[in-house]
Amino acid sequence: MNSPEPHSAARLSAWEHELASLASGLRTRLETTSQRADQRVLWLGGGYSALLAQNTAALAGADVMLADVETRQLRRARSLVGERAQTIRLLDLGNLRRDVRGIESAMSATAIRDIESYLVLEEKLRNLFAGTPAVADGWAHSVVLDFAVNRIEPGMVPQLLAEAFRVQAREGVVYCAALVADEPIASAYAVRGAPPGPSLHVPTEGALLRSFEEAGFHGITVHWSTAVDPLAVDRIGDVDVRMCIIEAYRGKQGPCFELGQAVMYRGPWREVEDDDGHVYRRGQRVAVCAKTFDLMMRAPYQGQFVGLRSVNEPPLAQAELFDCNTPALRDPKVTKGLAPFAGATAASACDPAGGCC
Repeated sequence: MNSPEPHSAARLSAWEHELASLASGLRTRLETTSQRADQRVLWLGGGYSALLAQNTAALAGADVMLADVETRQLRRARSLVGERAQTIRLLDLGNLRRDVRGIESAMSATAIRDIESYLVLEEKLRNLFAGTPAVADGWAHSVVLDFAVNRIEPGMVPQLLAEAFRVQAREGVVYCAALVADEPIASAYAVRGAPPGPSLHVPTEGALLRSFEEAGFHGITVHWSTAVDPLAVDRIGDVDVRMCIIEAYRGKQGPCFELGQAVMYRGPWREVEDDDGHVYRRGQRVAVCAKTFDLMMRAPYQGQFVGLRSVNEPPLAQAELFDCNTPALRDPKVTKGLAPFAGATAASACDPAGGCC
C-alpha cells in the first residue's frame, strides 16, 4: 500500500494550498522577466506572507529592493533574500516617496522649537521627497505587491497603485498578490489562515481590477490557482474570499505616430477590446499607431496578433502623428506599399502628451 505524500493537498490549509500555487506561478513569471541583465525588483510587503520565501531563487541576480512599514518584517524579508537586498522602511504602504530614514535625517538637521520651525521641516520634507523619492521614478522592472492592497484602507488603494505605476519602468510589470471577494465585505476582518497581523480589507474582484484600469495600467490579467472553481481560503457569511495574482503593465501612455502599420487578431474570440478601446475583430487588419503596434507584439499580447508593417514605413524620428480619423481597418495596399498613407493634420492629430490610442 502506498503511503500518503507528506505535503499532499489534504494536509495543507486552504491558505497554504492557494499560496503555494500562486507562488509557483509567480516564480515562473519572475524567472522569465529576470533574464535581463539589469533586472530590478521592488517587493512591497515582503515580510508579511510566505510568498517571498518561496520565490527567493527567482530573484537571484536581480537588484532587489524590499519595502514595508515594520522593521521586524523588513528584517525577516532581508534574511530571506540576503544582504545584497536594499531595504526601505516606509511611513505607510501607499506612499513610496516617504521613508523613515529620509525623515529622520531631515529631523536631525532641523531643531524643532516652535510651530514655525515645524513648518520649515514640513516644507523641507515636501521638497525632499518630491525631488528625491525613496523609490525613484521608473526604478523597477518588476513590482510585487505582496498582499499590500489588503493591508491598507480601501481609500488608499488608488494611491498605492499610482505609486506602483510611478516607480515602474515603461515596459515593466506589476504582480499584485491579493485576497478578493465575490461579493462586497463591509469591513476589515481577520482572514482564516493569514499570518498574524491587523485585520485585512478584501475588495471584490471587479473593484480591484477597475482600480488598476483607472491607474493607467494595460494588459491586466487575473491569475488563479486553477481555471475551474479556485479554492476559497475563507468565507464570511455568504461571501467567498479567494487568492489571486493580478498582472498589469505600463506603457500605453505617450504620443502616437503613423507608420502605416496594422495588426490582425488571430482568435479564438470573435473580437476583443483593449484598454484604449480599440476593437480587434478576428482576421481583420486594424490600423494602429507605432506605440500600439509595439504593445501588441510583446507581453502580455505576444502571440495573439499578427503584426503587419508597411514596406514604406519611415523612421520613427521622421513619422507624423497618428491621425485620429484613420479608418479602423488598414487597406492592404498600404502595408504592401501600393498606396500612400498620410500623417495627421493639426486638427486630427492625437494629443502628443497623452496619446489617443
